[in-house]
Amino acid sequence: MKKLITSTLFLLLAVQIFGQLNPVKNFQFEHWYSYGSSCPSYNCFSLDWDAPDVSVVDTLVGYNIYRDSELWRFQEYIGAGCSEYFSPCPDESFFDFSETFWVKVKAVYNSALLESPALDSAHFDGHMIGIEKIPTGNKIIYPNPTDGIVTIDIENMRKIEVRNSSGTKIRATEGKSIVDLSHASKGIYYFKIITDKEVRIEKVVLE
Repeated sequence: MKKLITSTLFLLLAVQIFGQLNPVKNFQFEHWYSYGSSCPSYNCFSLDWDAPDVSVVDTLVGYNIYRDSELWRFQEYIGAGCSEYFSPCPDESFFDFSETFWVKVKAVYNSALLESPALDSAHFDGHMIGIEKIPTGNKIIYPNPTDGIVTIDIENMRKIEVRNSSGTKIRATEGKSIVDLSHASKGIYYFKIITDKEVRIEKVVLE
């Protein structure tokens, strides 16, 4: 009986020490073209995730971001990106237009820098080209300024993303032409509108 108890305790200890480290959650990667932006060759990207579940055994120290099997960067904070809202681009070294690659993020634990598995990954498809500048005089959002609800009038719309003046995404819709900002704070918002033929950025003022 004593031998059985000792074996059980050893097994529980081994699970705690050698068990699987918690991975990051809600991994998301976006890559888009934005003419006239500070992004490299007008190619912007957003890499985001949530912190892993809390572990009483392991101490989270940061994150390793990989391009295929090559470590691009270790960092202590969540997220990376280049967008039309910030200049200069803070993470320009992420791009390698000479090839495509898979993107993944692993949580890093303890002083031994142990890595979690990467449960999700995304593919960087290479250099986006060929989208022409859109005339600024062609208004497609109304009313603007608005007190909450706006309508987008454009053909073959696929997706709309709304970001605040800090670059944080607050809305994302697919195939809908009406966006409700009535519960958002007053200020300036940027609409990224994706159609079958183009990507354009529109500024909307919420009063």
